[in-house]
Amino acid sequence: MKHLIASATILSIAQALAVGSMTYAAESSHRYVVESATPPATQGKAKANDSSVGVHWLRSYSSADKKTTYSLYEAPSEEAVRKAAALNKLTVNHVNEAPVDLDSESDARSGNLPAGMHRYMIERTFPAGALAGLDSATKAKVNATNSKFGAQWVTSYANSDETKTYCVYNAADEAAVRAAAKANGLPVDKVTEVPVAATSK
Repeated sequence: MKHLIASATILSIAQALAVGSMTYAAESSHRYVVESATPPATQGKAKANDSSVGVHWLRSYSSADKKTTYSLYEAPSEEAVRKAAALNKLTVNHVNEAPVDLDSESDARSGNLPAGMHRYMIERTFPAGALAGLDSATKAKVNATNSKFGAQWVTSYANSDETKTYCVYNAADEAAVRAAAKANGLPVDKVTEVPVAATSK
């Protein structure tokens, strides 16, 4: 029964994507999640370098030591993202196009990190077709299960075929994140604590 509920949850997650719960980066550019291993150059210089190759930084989430940073960029191509990274002396681990937003429809979207909570980036890989949609009722079930473990789903970014997602969560600790994922039947590839967040202005 538990396996059936988990399967239904994964299938339901996909349905909302099909019925309009997703948004896309502007057609003139693409959106990428970039995992880098070195802190960026000073912000003013980085913006100028980015702009020189048509790249626009949107936001970043970093580990406390800033050895791992997940940044969201708009750019004409992956090549442009990598050129900007080279100009900014960033060591890039991964670049993944992520045009799809998965809205959690939860109060955690406010962006404020509640007292006693930590912020995590969760990487997930789904089988092709597993994310056929995610309607409001299924989101409510996922959020209700998360709350039982003290976890909050903030937002997610997905690639166009919906097999790779980067999910921002608030939780008391990593164990809570993993327990909530297991209870919801959701995969977890990697969990990184990212307490440092910044957005472009």
